Amino acid sequence: MSGEKDLEVNNNNSIQLNGIGDKAAEVEQEQEDRLRWDNKAQFLLATIGFAVGLGNVWRFPYLVQKNGGVGSWNIISPKLKGLGVAGLLVSIVATSYYIIIIAYCLFYLFSSFQVVLPWSHCPTYTPAGHPSNYTIPVAECANSSPVNYYFFRQVNNVSDSIDISGGLYWKLTLCLLGGWIIIYCSILKGIKSSGKVVYFTATFPYLVLFIFMIRGFTLSGFGNGLLHLVTPRFEKLSDATVWLDAATQIFFSLGVGFGSLIAFASYNPVKNRCGRDAVVVSLVNCGTSIFASIVVFSMLGHMATNKYNACIRATNATLGMEAALNNCQIVTFLENVGSGPGLVFVVFAEIIAGFSPAQFWSIIFYFMLLTLGIDSIFGAMETILTTMADSEYFKNVRKEILAAGICFSLFLFGFIFTQRSGLYFVEVFDAISLPIPLLVIALSEVLGIVHVYGMKRFCDDIEYMTGTQPKIYWKICWYLLTPVSIIVILIATVIQWVQSTLQYHPWIKALARPIALPYPGWLSAFMAFIILLPIIAIPAGALVYYCRTKTITLHEMDGAYCAEPHKEENGKS
Repeated sequence: MSGEKDLEVNNNNSIQLNGIGDKAAEVEQEQEDRLRWDNKAQFLLATIGFAVGLGNVWRFPYLVQKNGGVGSWNIISPKLKGLGVAGLLVSIVATSYYIIIIAYCLFYLFSSFQVVLPWSHCPTYTPAGHPSNYTIPVAECANSSPVNYYFFRQVNNVSDSIDISGGLYWKLTLCLLGGWIIIYCSILKGIKSSGKVVYFTATFPYLVLFIFMIRGFTLSGFGNGLLHLVTPRFEKLSDATVWLDAATQIFFSLGVGFGSLIAFASYNPVKNRCGRDAVVVSLVNCGTSIFASIVVFSMLGHMATNKYNACIRATNATLGMEAALNNCQIVTFLENVGSGPGLVFVVFAEIIAGFSPAQFWSIIFYFMLLTLGIDSIFGAMETILTTMADSEYFKNVRKEILAAGICFSLFLFGFIFTQRSGLYFVEVFDAISLPIPLLVIALSEVLGIVHVYGMKRFCDDIEYMTGTQPKIYWKICWYLLTPVSIIVILIATVIQWVQSTLQYHPWIKALARPIALPYPGWLSAFMAFIILLPIIAIPAGALVYYCRTKTITLHEMDGAYCAEPHKEENGKS
């Protein structure tokens, strides 16, 4: 095994290529000229900040309740160039609808500075023919709740169907513009600017979560929520959706398939203990998901307990205590929570409105969500920016101009989410746009490394970077466990989707509640295009390579990383 002395040899030869010559020299020069993180803390905070995003607060707790890079691929093998393109495309899709959550956060954050939180009460009006001192609540709000009315009507001003655009909603569009201005200012100079921002954005959420945890533990009924959190439902293990949700949560949170971690890692020195970094980021991500779930469920336990007590009182007054105990179940209120915007902008908004002072708790909560969203978008934007900056078409474009062009283009695409039917597109994109592409990309990456690039080469490269060969556990995962698991989940998911009717949930003004409607045909076709586009990019890259070279060999022999020259200089064969 190589020791520390081996790691010092050929430190300047960060990358060697088969067929050493002009291409090798060019790649080595690119590596020397590339920006670097100022220190290791910036890299870890950036990757942790990307991994620990909104999904840890709104997606993971909901799933628990419900279910109990890019240019490097072309260097590894030109056949795998499509993987870089696929990662770029899923990053564009994720960023384009993820930014709307930042817009929601800005909307709620600005509203939190009012004397009375606007979602804590129903707006009133004076009916025609009545004196000015006579007011009644708006019917839509009175028939639902202040938090539902505020989110669906004041924040989104939703239409009754995804088929009805209703035009752009100007308030939300302005918040979307504000979100993109924040993102642009943060990535203006690439990692030189975002690397500084993550010192705050990656650490502030932990402080707020800790404050909310202490507050949650002082609330009545918090234990009911924590008990629900740790109560398993083993029958769910036979449901393919559970495994898809679990895989998507990890893939989405850690950025597997997006290319973001590859983009971040590309700014590290070649001699870097990447295995340790991977374990640290994964453990911190999973730990934060559990930590956030404890905070969320302590709050949900308090809310559910209050609703349960109210149900007992109301039912007892009319039907008696026996009927009250039969009809009122606390688990029903705990399970009646949503994911995504429904959790943080409806359920949590209702909980916060009952705190004192409500404005303080609302400001720190939505500012925390804002920082989480910014961190999450950093990763996806760095993938997009790095990929385009490294391409031959944009190499000579100044990074701040390129970043401005990307942000403006995605701002325009975001209009699909700020029209009056935009909330339904957010729901649909969040539900089905990424799970299948991410699984296919991850499967292709593993198979590409193992069977195209070669496991021995890959392990030798890791040894060159870290000084040790990967343990047998990692090799078993790469060869067998990971690809088999992904294939099984993919097959089960496709079967389930084919056998079920995909639905979205429009808010009906006359009913003052959402209903379930099947996807219209045009929406199914549109989402099929969004799902298939990054998947098709993978074989398309290999097809382009074949058309250029007329080569159909599986194992890559040219244009790949190679650790052997380093070993030869160390007296190894």
